[in-house]
Amino acid sequence: MWTIAETLNTVKISAKCARELFEAQEDGEEIWYSLENVTYKGKLTFNPDHNEHMDFLRRDDKYVSILRRHKVKGDICFGSLDGDNAGEFWGYRFDGKGGMKRLTGRLEYREKK
Repeated sequence: MWTIAETLNTVKISAKCARELFEAQEDGEEIWYSLENVTYKGKLTFNPDHNEHMDFLRRDDKYVSILRRHKVKGDICFGSLDGDNAGEFWGYRFDGKGGMKRLTGRLEYREKK
């Protein structure tokens, strides 16, 4: 098993978008236990207790489609520091016009000046 962490999330969603995401779950509590859990301070939430399944955008395009349809804007990024994918950093950039690009990243260390 490996765990990932959300490293950046600037995507705010509307109440209507939150409801659509919540209702798109196949299993009633697959990702969120209640509609109120979909957002925190207006931002889409990712449950760290889900470990490697925390990034539900990576495994199911239906959620990405909903976010694109609502024309959200911002970045959501994740990273892994352990397990077989240690050192992987990835994310999603939503342009506010219905577009989305997948991101890749890396962690870089520099000498302190």
